[in-house]
Amino acid sequence: MSQQPQRAHGLSLDARWRDLRYSLGALRRNRGFTLIVLMTMGLGIGATVAMFSLVYAVLLRPLPYKDPSRLVLLGNADQRSTVFGTTYTDYQDWKATNHTFDDLAIYYRNSGWSQVLLTSGEDRVLVQGGFVSANFFSVMGMSPLVGRVFTADEENSRNPVVVLSFAIWEKQFAASPAAIGNFIDIDSTRFQVIGVMPKSFRFPDENIQFWAPITTNRYWSEHAIADTTHAPGFYLRWNVVGRLKEGTNLRTAQAEMTLVERHVREQETDQPQGPAFNGLVFKVEPVGTKLTASARLALLILLGAVSFVLLIACTNVANLILARGTARGREMAIRRALGATRAALIWQLLTESIVLSTLAGCLGVLLSHFAVKLFVAFAPKGIPRLDEASIDPVVVSFAFGIALLSALLFGAFPAWKSSRSLPNSILKGSGSTLTISRRGKYAGAALVIAEFALSTVLLSGAGLLVRSFLAVYAVDAGFRADHVLTFHVNDRDPDFYKHLLEQIRQLPGVRAAGATSELFELEQPMMNGFRSVEGHEAEPRDHWSSLTWSGVSGDYFQSMGVPLVKGRFFSDSDNAGSMLVAIVDESLARRYWPNEDPLGKHFKGQDPRGKNDDWLTVIGVVKDMRTHGLEREPTPHVYEWAAQSGPTASTPDIVVRTSNDPLALAASVRRAVRSINSRPVITSMATLNQEIDGQLWFRRFQTWLLGLFAAIALVLACLGIYGLMQYSVIQRTREIGIRMALGAETKQVLRMILKQGVMLGVIGLSSGFVGALLLTRFLSSMLFGITPTDPVTFVGISIVLLLSAIAATLIPARCATRVNPLVALRYE
Repeated sequence: MSQQPQRAHGLSLDARWRDLRYSLGALRRNRGFTLIVLMTMGLGIGATVAMFSLVYAVLLRPLPYKDPSRLVLLGNADQRSTVFGTTYTDYQDWKATNHTFDDLAIYYRNSGWSQVLLTSGEDRVLVQGGFVSANFFSVMGMSPLVGRVFTADEENSRNPVVVLSFAIWEKQFAASPAAIGNFIDIDSTRFQVIGVMPKSFRFPDENIQFWAPITTNRYWSEHAIADTTHAPGFYLRWNVVGRLKEGTNLRTAQAEMTLVERHVREQETDQPQGPAFNGLVFKVEPVGTKLTASARLALLILLGAVSFVLLIACTNVANLILARGTARGREMAIRRALGATRAALIWQLLTESIVLSTLAGCLGVLLSHFAVKLFVAFAPKGIPRLDEASIDPVVVSFAFGIALLSALLFGAFPAWKSSRSLPNSILKGSGSTLTISRRGKYAGAALVIAEFALSTVLLSGAGLLVRSFLAVYAVDAGFRADHVLTFHVNDRDPDFYKHLLEQIRQLPGVRAAGATSELFELEQPMMNGFRSVEGHEAEPRDHWSSLTWSGVSGDYFQSMGVPLVKGRFFSDSDNAGSMLVAIVDESLARRYWPNEDPLGKHFKGQDPRGKNDDWLTVIGVVKDMRTHGLEREPTPHVYEWAAQSGPTASTPDIVVRTSNDPLALAASVRRAVRSINSRPVITSMATLNQEIDGQLWFRRFQTWLLGLFAAIALVLACLGIYGLMQYSVIQRTREIGIRMALGAETKQVLRMILKQGVMLGVIGLSSGFVGALLLTRFLSSMLFGITPTDPVTFVGISIVLLLSAIAATLIPARCATRVNPLVALRYE
């Protein structure tokens, strides 16, 4: 009795081994079938694994910090935006009064204030720096790879010390420990290298190249950032990162900090220049959630889409196995007659499915390796940690996990169906195959309908994104992007830009040249307003909305091809000694002077301007420009003449309109810059069309990728309906022969088969539209100019799918018309 379980177990293992050997032999004997299944499943698994690798790298892989779940960002944000910001004085208040954080650290929010010219030896490059408080590294839970980080004393004394990123250490110092103690120039100030951070540390931005004390940033002194009555009390130009105390959750932190923030606001109600917090909400969000907010939805939708492709592949393979199971009917019947149980047959057939899926998983991992490289190469810049995507052990485990799941999805039902074969009825038949039953026909048809339904959902999503992409391209940007060269040149002398524009105007082929403080401002604009508007009451702060203030010089509007609606452009007569003037766009004119002529109106800006704190006079109105991005409505805009903006005014973004190819002018422009000053660094030289294409690259990437998945799904669905109809024709050969012998015409047979295939497509299409109407609503935030129920998209998808169903059915239908009645009547 004690040996019985062991014997049974041994027999069980031996049986499984025999099943495995038999399955391998059966698959070798049916190489065509095996190859089709491997290619179908390998493609589906490979695409899914590649997409999961991207999602894992960006969204799921733990951040490389100590206890990353305790790291949060906190600050004020527009309800429509995820942009955080706060004031320096508020940071000090939060740090002193909160009870939920171990510590809080601060850094500059705006990338423009942290972009500097870094000089090391002969190399000069414009880089993104991290200007942070001394406790920043301890809050992040990170230690330097080499050297040390700066101290609070060094921050307070504005000591020019710097901690390098791994990338700049490797590039500038060949990753040598001897870099510690060396010097680099940051904006012409000599900084001593004291440390290097690990390669994985790139916070708060993917492009950060160094970290220095916040007090060493040039704006700290130039714009009185340390003066608590001006900039820190007014501008939301800072970000705060905090480490939650052990055991404190996000909800508790949000509740306490909301109360703290409310108390701070009440204390500031008597400050006339206090910040405009009306319309803003206070948020506490995990660092990981905040960093990936812009890409999260798109990546999850793409992962869902590629999962649909895998489901369609499984459905297709299930249909193939069902058809093959029918063809193997006599084999199954003989095995049943010889004593095999249903369970044994199911195990045998499932073993074949598991072997197939395992081999497909190996092929999928191989394909995903190349797909990941392709996706990363073509992906837009700015997606955090995307470059870390790889086929690591976690991804490989996922691959074989979904391979096993796929085996169950495409193998379980066919195995159960084939095991139900009745030996007597089959062995009495004359052929080697089993005539397909009514239930078998229904099962195959249901699988094809499911394929078309899933394809409908994918094609609908892809169609909506394509329509949105075309709508973005068709939008009126307010300027003409053709024949315009743009570049950024870094110099702090306002006269430099004046001389540079004069030099560029003299170059052959130049029609106009101008400059602006920022060509495109792609971050969410802040809520602003005017302090005073002549003839009107001051705009209440709770009515403030988005407003942007830019400095321009030269022939900026002419270079951009912006129409002048009324009034005049700036001219050389508008100088520091003349009346202060401004140009506004149509949106701002409607906001402040509806049904009035804005020309000659006076206003004061939202910030104190020292000795220039006088009225500005509107001298012109220009057309609205979408400089905050083509997908956003134009933001009300004030354009100020740089010559009247004081000695620190800078217009580093240059625009040049040419009469021929703009890039042909690049070398001449570089020579013009060097002829004035050899130190400035030219970056981002491109045509204006290329700049716009760069803004749309993420939309193009997600549209292209979803379109690719949808195309694969459509091909698989067409193969599914083709396979089913081809097999149906084979099974109905005798019936078709009888029909033709009794006088049925070729057209009638063709119509019969086409009707069957198209009907399956129509049913799948109808079912898919129900799912599409439910699921495409998740795309609403990614759409532009259309709704999730866009009729043009759905009509177009219907036509494509119906034509695909007809095309997939046409070949089997034509085969049916070629059946010889005499041969068919002798069939089996």
